Formats: sequence, structure tokens, C-alpha cells
Amino acid sequence: MVRQNTLKKNTMTRECIYTALLLLMEQKPYEDISITEIANKAGVSRMSYYRLYSSKDDILEQHCHEIFGKWLMDIKVQEIEDKYHFAVLLFQVCREHHELLETLLHARLHDLVQKNLVRYCSYLAEDFFHMDMEDKWTDYWIHAVSGKFSMLVGRWIETGMKESPEEMAHFLTENEF
Repeated sequence: MVRQNTLKKNTMTRECIYTALLLLMEQKPYEDISITEIANKAGVSRMSYYRLYSSKDDILEQHCHEIFGKWLMDIKVQEIEDKYHFAVLLFQVCREHHELLETLLHARLHDLVQKNLVRYCSYLAEDFFHMDMEDKWTDYWIHAVSGKFSMLVGRWIETGMKESPEEMAHFLTENEF
């Protein structure tokens, strides 16, 4: 019971810290935000902050991990095996979490999104498409797909996400260079 209460408290603290960071990012550039400001805005001590995170990037990394982790979980639960449906789910997840993605893009943290997409496209290559992870072309595929997707999602968000996830998935899977 004590461990469960600690986990619940940590989850609440993480959420407060995450929300505080997003609010501060609306007010000033990301690089100008200090850990002290985040902790104060979240109503937690610096010690509590550092018990959970080692940097500002860790906060955003954790939430990106949750977003893309949800995407993989949805793929597993729905037993999806084709690229179109992978893409539909990914665009749906991005729409659900567009506030975070917009904030990251506005803060010029595109690399953080890209790094997470590379990680999750690696999981796709290995676990779903059963690609040879030792093959250099698999590595190129992972980077090409994640780059194409991150640029497309970025543009979709910038233009107000007027198209449906299905339309975006169709565009992504049907328009090869």
C-alpha cells in the first residue's frame, strides 16, 4: 500500500511538473526556463524535481515516450500489420496529443520528436515488420520513415490539422518519392 501511494504521488508530481513546464513554455523560450522556475510553478521542491528528472528535456522525453508507447500498444492490441493502419493510429495519437507536439515545435525541439520517432520506428522494423536490424538498409528505412513522418506531422499541426488521420495516413503511404 505504501509503494502504491508513493507511485501515485510520483505520478501526480510528474504531471504537475509537466504542466508547469508547458505553462512556462507559453510565456518564454524553452532555453530560458530554469529548473527552479519549473519546480516553483509546479509547487514542488527542487529535490522532488531531481528525484524524478535530471533535466528539462527528461520531462518532455517522458511524455513523448508515453505518446509513442501508446501508439505501439494500440498496434499490438488491434493486431495491425499494414503500414496504412500503423500510420492512421500514429496520426490519431498525434491528434490526441497535439498540444505537446505544438509546444515542442514552437520551442524548436523538433529533434526531440525525431529522436523518439526513430526509436519507435526501430521497434516497428524489428517487432512488426521483422526486418533485419543488422542490415544497413533497415537503418536507412528507419530514418527515412521517421523523418518523413515527423515533417508531415509538423506541417499537419502547423496548418491546423484540417485533414483526418485517415487522409494523412493515405497521403503518407501512397506518396513515395
